[in-house]
Amino acid sequence: MSAGTEGLVTNNEKPRTIRRIWVPQVAVDVEALRIRLDVAEARGLDPPGRAVAGGVRGHLEKARAAAFRLDPLPRRLANWWRGTLVETAYRHMHAAEAHIVDLYDEQDLQAEIPLAVARAQTALHREDLRQWTVEGLRALPPAQLRPQLRRILTDSFSALDAKHGQLRNFRNILLLAALLISVLVIATLAAVSTWPHVMPLCFPNEIVVGTDPLVKEQDGLNCPTRSDTESPSRGDVLVVALLGLLGGALAASVSIRNLKGTMSPYDVPVALALLKVPLGAFTAVLALVAIRADFVPGLSSLDSQEQILAYALVFGFAQQLFTRLLDQRAQTLLEHLPSKDAADEPPRPPPPPTPAVPTPEPAETPADQERTSRPRWRRR
Repeated sequence: MSAGTEGLVTNNEKPRTIRRIWVPQVAVDVEALRIRLDVAEARGLDPPGRAVAGGVRGHLEKARAAAFRLDPLPRRLANWWRGTLVETAYRHMHAAEAHIVDLYDEQDLQAEIPLAVARAQTALHREDLRQWTVEGLRALPPAQLRPQLRRILTDSFSALDAKHGQLRNFRNILLLAALLISVLVIATLAAVSTWPHVMPLCFPNEIVVGTDPLVKEQDGLNCPTRSDTESPSRGDVLVVALLGLLGGALAASVSIRNLKGTMSPYDVPVALALLKVPLGAFTAVLALVAIRADFVPGLSSLDSQEQILAYALVFGFAQQLFTRLLDQRAQTLLEHLPSKDAADEPPRPPPPPTPAVPTPEPAETPADQERTSRPRWRRR
């Protein structure tokens, strides 16, 4: 069995199908670190070095086991919700990458400095006291460079893991809100479908019978399912909710189009879409109830079935006004969030130098001009 598939298959088991995009990334990084570890061991290690190599190898094995759902044992919903497998795999891999610095020779240490500085500039704040420059690290002797480089990598990976944990919590909040709204929508549909008179979504069909003065009389009802009827039906709220769902789906597609892609294993754009769709149905039903109660000025009566359906679709899309702040928050998190590895992230450019403001020269007075215009006689 090859090294690239040893974590996929066990005795009497079929190969596992990998459906998570972050798993190949972890597998490749683990194998790359394992090669570097083998090279360090081939050079020869002292007893402290062999202890470090054993610890690094243990971290790599645990990272691979977590990525391929071998340890911890997968509990699909709990591990997905808490990010147990993702965090276990990446944290072990990060620990291995930080401690393997103690096994590098001087050339490998110098080659690791730019990448470590790039990670720190990506993960840590610009004014953080733990920031280093490439020149500052290269000026250190090897005895001080190793622990300092290991500390920089540890702090950078800890900051990256904390940012991804924040993104996971934001995704979980969106999914909880989507689940709660979906339950409320389903409960509302069930109740109103059973008792349609509890929440009527029909509007009176008014006809003009006199022009001086203007007199109107009610001639039936205009409902979402049909016009000129005598009473609301069970399907009225279902039709309004369906149009609201379509409006919410349209708003979700528009908002996701503006979101930046990410290599994070937590799908925040998908969670936003799952929130907007049921919220569109919820706002469509509530908006028609508000119009029916003369709560919205100028929209006290809708004249036809087509107009009711159009307003339901518009109000389903209008929930974008309420979820726009969530879109902005998601965009902010994704823009400031590097990948889990952050190896491919370019370092942030240094702040531009502050231009020096020239000091204005004092204006010459008439006495100064007269003094400079006089001929100067050289004393003999």
